[in-house]
Amino acid sequence: MLAEAHTFLPGLVENYLRRRELPAKLKLAVLFVDIADSTSTVLRQPPEVALMLVQRFMSLVTEIALAHDGDVKDYEGDGALLYFESVAEAARAALAIRAALTAERSNDGTPLQARFSLNVGEVIIGLIGAPQRRSVALIGPAVILASRLLKHISPGGIIAPQTAIEELQKEAPDVARQFTLGGKCMVLRGFEEDCVTAYHIPAPVFS
Repeated sequence: MLAEAHTFLPGLVENYLRRRELPAKLKLAVLFVDIADSTSTVLRQPPEVALMLVQRFMSLVTEIALAHDGDVKDYEGDGALLYFESVAEAARAALAIRAALTAERSNDGTPLQARFSLNVGEVIIGLIGAPQRRSVALIGPAVILASRLLKHISPGGIIAPQTAIEELQKEAPDVARQFTLGGKCMVLRGFEEDCVTAYHIPAPVFS
């Protein structure tokens, strides 16, 4: 299986393939990263400029994810889904990406910002597709909740549910202290029966 898949799969999945057969249930941290206000930032520019901007963004996101022992599950449109074995590394990666973006500018000179949504929990990780084109599937409530929360954070902000912050407090209390209460008992689509409490790190202030 590994011989068929290695050209198309992220490296972290290859490590899972070496250790055990997939699919497998694993506790992972997931991090959604999307370019904020992409319609005005990207789509209103000439296509070649937009492509260059998205490529620069994705390259930066990927390099920082890999530097924090994470990997890229998907590039989709103007965003990416990253995953990590450590919620602390996922949070540090989000902060590092946000800091690196302060030096980036869109074509009109405005700062390039992203929205971040972090979560941790058990997911099913496995392969999908055909032998010629393999991809990775991450399936579980933790992934869905992170995608829902992404819509509830302002540009430049990082959001995470209380359960993720509790895990972060164990691994990296200094990072967890940067999060403050952002939404209590939020009702999110697909989680109507739950009381989702979210914490966030607000967007940085640009001079």
